[in-house]
Amino acid sequence: MSSKALFLKDSLLFEQDTRLERVFFVIEGMVKLYRLLQDGQRQITGFLGPGDVLGGIKRQAGAHCTAEAITDVRVCAFNRTEFLQFLQDHADLCFRLLITATDEIEAQQDHITLLGRRRVGERLAAFLLVSNHRWPLNGGINPAVSLPMTRADIADHLGQTVESVSRAFKQLKTLGYIDLPKPNLVILKNVPALYGLAGFDEMPSQHIALGL
Repeated sequence: MSSKALFLKDSLLFEQDTRLERVFFVIEGMVKLYRLLQDGQRQITGFLGPGDVLGGIKRQAGAHCTAEAITDVRVCAFNRTEFLQFLQDHADLCFRLLITATDEIEAQQDHITLLGRRRVGERLAAFLLVSNHRWPLNGGINPAVSLPMTRADIADHLGQTVESVSRAFKQLKTLGYIDLPKPNLVILKNVPALYGLAGFDEMPSQHIALGL
């Protein structure tokens, strides 16, 4: 019923408006989702990692967005028709997907809230906290976050310019909130300060960055 597949970095799992015949479960790696707007601009709507689901679950004419591999991505792929039949016979899995769908709705609400923040530093702090919540490398006082996406991807997702996001990273480092041993590795040195900057009383939906 299912098969394992490997999508190399920068390859497409599927494109916007194309008919979807498969459902993908991400096993390893990271995927970005984006839409091409009528004016030709690209808007990244979210990032997916291990445990996330994407593809043709809904009955629709075409894909709502394009899914592109940020890193090499390993997935478990299901035929759409067979997968939907499988769901009808397995209520427990269907319930789990219902919970995921609810998380996705909350994610859209959280992302709208994130984009409503005026300052890029606030948006970046929120993004780093949520990324740590979703893809933690380690626990402890100074958690580390792996960000395989480019600064341009982050800027696109946050609705900012690359220059603004780069300055915000430097400012957070200067303030002692984070450290940047590598461009794609962020150490959260002052988590309470990041919470305060982001305006979080507690961590919002764990799928804030999903954005399907």
